[in-house]
Amino acid sequence: MEILQQPLPPRMAWTGAELRHTDDWIIRLTRDELEELDLALRVVRQSGLPREVLRPEDFPLPTLAPRIAAMEQELKTGHGFVLVRGLEVDRYSIEDLTTIYWGLSIHLGRVISQDAKGTVIQHIADINPTNLDDPNLRLYVTAKGQPPHADMSDIVGLLCVDRAMEGGESVVVSTMAIHNRMLNEHPEYLEPLYEGFYHDLRGEGPTGQIDEVTDVPVPVFSYCGGILRSWFHGPKIRGGATKRGIPLTPLQAAAVAYIEAMGTDPDMRLDMPLEPGDIQYLNNYVAMHYRTAFKDGAGHKRLMLRIWLEMRDMGAFDPALDKWVRSGVPTQDWAKDKALRSLGLV
Repeated sequence: MEILQQPLPPRMAWTGAELRHTDDWIIRLTRDELEELDLALRVVRQSGLPREVLRPEDFPLPTLAPRIAAMEQELKTGHGFVLVRGLEVDRYSIEDLTTIYWGLSIHLGRVISQDAKGTVIQHIADINPTNLDDPNLRLYVTAKGQPPHADMSDIVGLLCVDRAMEGGESVVVSTMAIHNRMLNEHPEYLEPLYEGFYHDLRGEGPTGQIDEVTDVPVPVFSYCGGILRSWFHGPKIRGGATKRGIPLTPLQAAAVAYIEAMGTDPDMRLDMPLEPGDIQYLNNYVAMHYRTAFKDGAGHKRLMLRIWLEMRDMGAFDPALDKWVRSGVPTQDWAKDKALRSLGLV
């Protein structure tokens, strides 16, 4: 296990205090680009191909190609996130909007599953689940705020269809900046974070058992092939410890709490209110995201369409990260005819 002792450059290790005074992370779609997306939608309609089998060439975007290439580099080696602004959501049905979103996204990577049932486009909205106190519940089906976390994919995309009446702001934070700060403030936290933790699979693992955890610890930070990656999810770490019956050590608990505190620090975080038509793409290995609590009403029902992508040419990965994160939540045979407790469906 090699621990990186050098700070990351500012482009990757940014702070919210720095970026909130710029807009170089916003990509505003031009009229020509919007028309190209509309034309690609019509090409798909005429082909009759289902979304799930589309290849990039089936959704042609020659005008947008340079912008997509720049987005890919920004996600991999830049800030680790971009905001694409200007998609005209009122112009399309949800079905057509999803096809446009899918078509743009497959130019960045391969779509992967988000739950044991194989869901590939997740509708993020408050479904008023009845099991709000269930520790296995995934908070995105509620109106609750979330702690800082990463998703189980290279890239997570969020398309805003409608905002909430109140709250529901998206927040992003650089885990590379947290690593830099940790080097100065708490270097003793690095070793337990690089060693990693057993993660709670929330009843969506290979066996479907509610107490199942990963078979190996998943590192929060890993330095592999000259690339520092991060992947953090506090509730899964704590849930894994609880289900194994082996509490976190005081040092482990302090390290996890430090990352969550840095994720909500006003100087570190970048608040990003998403408006209808905004698409946020984020690299889960260099940044975390979360949202504030919200209320629907006054004609607004918060709805985000989430997609998980596996990117090309990402370089070497720690084996545990490769196994338990990059593949998303693999589809499981046992889930075909079973409601998922983690989604608030039981």
